[in-house]
This record gives sequence, C-alpha cells and structure tokens, in this order.
Amino acid sequence: MAIKPVPAKLQAGLRHCARLPAVTRGSSSINWRFASYRTLLDTLGHNDGMDEVIEVGVRDFLDAAQASGNPDAYLHARASAQGIAVQELDLANLPNRSAALFLVGAYQQLEGFLYDFADEFGTLVGAPVRTRVNGEAPLDWVLDALPGGFTLNKHRIWIERYLILDYYRLVRNHLNHPRKSRASLAASHATLTSLDPMIRGAYGLPAPSEPDNLSFDDFLLLTRIVKYLATDLCRLAQLTGADLVQHALRLQSSGERALLSLPPESASPVKRRARIRRFYRGRFGSEVAPMDLDLIAKALF
Repeated sequence: MAIKPVPAKLQAGLRHCARLPAVTRGSSSINWRFASYRTLLDTLGHNDGMDEVIEVGVRDFLDAAQASGNPDAYLHARASAQGIAVQELDLANLPNRSAALFLVGAYQQLEGFLYDFADEFGTLVGAPVRTRVNGEAPLDWVLDALPGGFTLNKHRIWIERYLILDYYRLVRNHLNHPRKSRASLAASHATLTSLDPMIRGAYGLPAPSEPDNLSFDDFLLLTRIVKYLATDLCRLAQLTGADLVQHALRLQSSGERALLSLPPESASPVKRRARIRRFYRGRFGSEVAPMDLDLIAKALF
C-alpha cells in the first residue's frame, strides 16, 4: 500500500511546542502517582502476560494444524481430545479474531482507568470533573477536564498517540456494533497510514492494521500506548500549591492520622515540613516543593 503524504495540519501538530518531553527510565517527571495509575499498570501487566500466553497457544496450534497436512481433521481430533464441540474451522481468520479479542479487552481496561482517574483527580482538587457528554469519547472527556483543555492536551500527549488510541476506539466500537457505518473508521486508518514510517520507527511494529486484518502487533501497540497515556495524564494532572493546601486540609478534617499526628505548634517548623514531605512522598509518590510545604504547614497549624 502506498504511503499517503502527511497532511499539513497534522505535520504542525507533530511539531507542536506543547508536546510533553519523552519519559525515560528512572525519570522523575511524574510528581503524583495516582492510585488508578498504579492499578492500571498492575492489571494491564497481568492481562498482557495472559494474552501473550494465549497467542503462543494460537500460533502453536496453527503451526501444528498446517504441518498435519489436514487442518480440518487435526482440529476435530484436538477438539475431541479436549471434549469441545467444534462446528467450523476458519484458520485464516483465527489470528485476526484472537487479536480483536485482545484489543477489546485492553481498550476496556483503558476506559475503566479513565473513569477511575477522573474520579480521583476530582477528589484531589476538591471539585468533581464535569459529567461526560453523551457520545463524547472518554479520552476526549478526560483530556478536556484536565488543566489546559482538550485541544491543547491532545497535543501534549502527542497527537499521533491520540490518533492511534482513537482509531482503536473506533475498531472496538466496530467489533461491538458491526452494523454501524465504517466511514469514520476508514478515515481514521487512512490518516494513520500517512504516519506509518513514524509509527514503525518509534514502536517497531507493523501496525495499526485495517480492522479486518488485525494482528497481535495491533494489541502490542495499543497496550504500549495506553501505558504512555496513563503516564502523561499523571503529568498533566499536577496539583498547584493551592490545590495541595486544600487537599491537606480535607485529609486532616477527615481524620487522616498521619496529618493529625504532626508535631505540635511548639515543634520545629523544619520537622513539620519534613513530616509533610514524607507523608506525600510515601502516600502519593509526590515530591512537594519547599514553597508548597510552607503553605501546607501554615494552613495546618
């Protein structure tokens, strides 16, 4: 397939000045590790491992079926041995079907994370995020709810990653509702086709594929970018000094023992700030700036 030229508007987006710098191993650019973020990494890591095991089984089965010389007879023999009734064999479509199931599961985890993240962010800043508009994509909703708004934030998380995630959202919707129009799906894939060299260069994967020709590489690309997105959302959701003060006050009023047990007024201000620093570092993975530590200490005492 010929690679289409990258549209001028998209080229500008790829050079957008607001793009977050890449996170490298050991980077400390995440200053607030949301509980929803930690949960996503744990569950996604486990489920990725299980899907990889299933993919090994699928490939081994396909290899053995082809090597048998009679794939249909081989399938029915294996089905009989496992006590499973099999009605048909479609070897050509098996990789696409298994990849589709992996994609649906991974995207479902992404959407669950987005809702949990939005709830957690609203709780931290003391103001629930707005209700998602009917028909609004969950990712668009979260990006709009964060400081900066949707238009800026889709560039901050890197527009090509946003477009890939949105394409797989449309793929997931098509898999769940195959009777719906595929016009937006085709347009989305055509846009990504123009970015094919960039995507392959950055991720080393021949994806995204067309919706009827999905492969395990599509799943690998999606789950990798979900992790990048989750990291970037944590970076976009940094709390201001005023947010931290109100957060600490709410925790203290709710009976948070670590804050209630801070040294009394007669104790050294240095010790109070050190206790607050340890609390936020241990509970939220947050390195509170010295100026913000002073604000919190002053508000609590």
